[in-house]
Amino acid sequence: MAKFDVVGHSVRRPDAYDKVTGGRGFPVNVTLPGMLHARMLRSPYAHARIRSINASAAEKLAGVKAVLTPGDVPQKKFSPLFFMPTESNELIRDLVLLSENIRYAGQPVAAVAASTPDIAEAALDLIDVDYEELTAVFDPEEAMQPGAPRISPTAANNIARTPTLSRGDLEAGFREADEIFEGTYCTQRVHTCYMEPRVCVVDSDMQGNLTVYASVQHIFGLREKLAYVLSRPESGIKVVKSPYIGGGFGSKLDLVYIEPLAALLSLKTRRPVRMEHTRYEDFITNARHPMKVYLKTGVKKDGTFTARYAKTIVDTGAYATHGPEVIMVHAVFSFFSAYRCPHQKWDGVVVYTNNMLGGAFRGYGAPQGCWAVESQIDEICHGLKMDPLEFRLKNAHHEGDAHPFLKQFTLASYRLADCINQGAERIGWKNRSRTPSGAGTKRRGIGVACHPLWVSGCVGLPDIYEHSGAIVKLNRDGTADLATATIDMGTGQNTTLCQIAAEELGIAAESVRMSYADTDTVPFDAPSHASRVTYSAGNAVKAAAGEARRRLLQVAGEMLEADAADLEVRKGIVQVKGSPDVNLTVAEVVSRAESPLVQMTAAGPKVTTIKEKGSIIGVSSMAPPGNPSPCAAEFVEVEVDTETGAVKVLRVVYAHDIGRVINPAAAQGQVEGGVQQGIGYALMEHLQFDPGTGACVTGDFLDYKMPTAVEMPAEIESIFIESDEPTGPFGAKGLSEVCLTIPAPAIANAIFNAVGVRVRDLPITPEKILAGLGKL
Repeated sequence: MAKFDVVGHSVRRPDAYDKVTGGRGFPVNVTLPGMLHARMLRSPYAHARIRSINASAAEKLAGVKAVLTPGDVPQKKFSPLFFMPTESNELIRDLVLLSENIRYAGQPVAAVAASTPDIAEAALDLIDVDYEELTAVFDPEEAMQPGAPRISPTAANNIARTPTLSRGDLEAGFREADEIFEGTYCTQRVHTCYMEPRVCVVDSDMQGNLTVYASVQHIFGLREKLAYVLSRPESGIKVVKSPYIGGGFGSKLDLVYIEPLAALLSLKTRRPVRMEHTRYEDFITNARHPMKVYLKTGVKKDGTFTARYAKTIVDTGAYATHGPEVIMVHAVFSFFSAYRCPHQKWDGVVVYTNNMLGGAFRGYGAPQGCWAVESQIDEICHGLKMDPLEFRLKNAHHEGDAHPFLKQFTLASYRLADCINQGAERIGWKNRSRTPSGAGTKRRGIGVACHPLWVSGCVGLPDIYEHSGAIVKLNRDGTADLATATIDMGTGQNTTLCQIAAEELGIAAESVRMSYADTDTVPFDAPSHASRVTYSAGNAVKAAAGEARRRLLQVAGEMLEADAADLEVRKGIVQVKGSPDVNLTVAEVVSRAESPLVQMTAAGPKVTTIKEKGSIIGVSSMAPPGNPSPCAAEFVEVEVDTETGAVKVLRVVYAHDIGRVINPAAAQGQVEGGVQQGIGYALMEHLQFDPGTGACVTGDFLDYKMPTAVEMPAEIESIFIESDEPTGPFGAKGLSEVCLTIPAPAIANAIFNAVGVRVRDLPITPEKILAGLGKL
């Protein structure tokens, strides 16, 4: 592969110092003159109707400026998802901003704006709500039974969707099988645990135009959904891009109550209004969907798949939100298209319950599917007495194959075999024992899991936005400004995109600055999600920088009296190819382009040319040329204490095919963060609710157990297989989500290798291991 000056190097993040010294760019730190503070009143009941609501006492409290109840807000039904057109037929529009029908504990019923947060909080206690409590149902299988409480008026048996996928002749495939394996695998509800809470500041002017600052992953999606809910023109809403936000992991991909409520309160008071979630409110606003996955798999004695069937039940919570989309991503990319098999069928059921809303979370349904599929593959290999690596390689896709789902594309860069083989060598797979090893009460084991197919964006997926834009402008000091709507969630998107621009422009990474952007000033960009930023936004940035570079060389050609095609630019110098002594700096070229046509010199007026005048700028707006698949294999070594059931992850080797690595340090950070989240998903994280009231009882970081540095393995080795994707910016493709999808089954498979206990429902607690060992 070609070597580059900027791409492929671990450059320092330009915003790093700012973040560690207070992070002025975080939306949570936005303040405006005269700003009010807003709070929401939430229902204590999981299922109820509001008989009456009286806010008169709250309105009379000194410092209260406005109160909103269901009768004061639009009752327009909507879907909150940012990344799909508002009126898409794929969406279920069932949310209402403030409703008299309560479907989960914590659903907002009123909002107050006051001069201080404490006054707003006190006013909530003065709002009198008379509820008629209704019977609630929290289990999705119970919710589907005849006679269960009706949650959605439009969903018979509380079933929101029943999608299905099929290929070949399933029954014929099972008849061809030498062995058939069956199992049911369950996952739990977990929170994304970002650091910066959901927060917004909304200001309105005398014409009713809105300016919005918010911690979200998509400024154009926020504008579109806000305009729809409030029945206002998009042109009257400007969403300002924050320099960065404090984490997202998918949880900031949708409209929540605070943005439209803050907007209405601002319009009512003609003052800027700030609304911020408490940590508890964050915990009950978004979570990964719990799933129950039944698998039936037919195989030949040599390990070849002959038939695969799956049924997935998704608890979508009180409103549909992401459920119908999550289940399809789950089906396609973790089951139906993951491995080669001629006969397959998948059935899905999306079920309403009186639980909290489900949402987007890194991997978007794939971790639940990967948990089931990769766990069962290990069970199959144990039953067949077959090496798990050999089994996966036998059924894997190959480089050059047609994409198994997006038929218009091919797997032009696809190195799963390299991931498996290199990872196996580094972990010492050939020395892995089939029987438990270790001394005393502690046993060690090694496990593996793969994620064979994923995305670098959403091109080809129905009704999902996937195009990006960028503006690149060169300055007279030889630097460049990059403007794009892409959101940096803390994972270094700004740095990566600046590196791509710098490489294309031929200047240093530190010479490119991410500049101001809002929905009025930059081209549309899809959200920061779906492992798309490096590939999709990166292609747009490269195109804009390429346009600026072409203009730079045109101007330099005029100055050097050379053909632009004979020039090159590198390390800030424009030179004639093969004649490096004939050169100009980028700063000199840009200064000439922006100088007066007639310049006064010591020798008198000097006339330059019209051709060379004008700012050197490039603009792009484009869909990416493909949707290449990253893939990965993870190897984990664990130690299990057979006396306590405690599991310790000792070592992780994680091999990824992500094409060209733009920033190795950032890529390694993605892997290590994914491992941390994956360990939590596998061993401890679990949102818990009162079984009687449906209220969350693990609504902060004291009660919600997640991994800390103490639980992290001493060694995480990242292996990057640089397959050089032909459609990617400098050969790159996506990475982020695959880092999280695999750890849970890899850990489960390592536990089985250590102590012979197979756990099929997450999280894998010490109690479950001790029960498997017959000690409970």
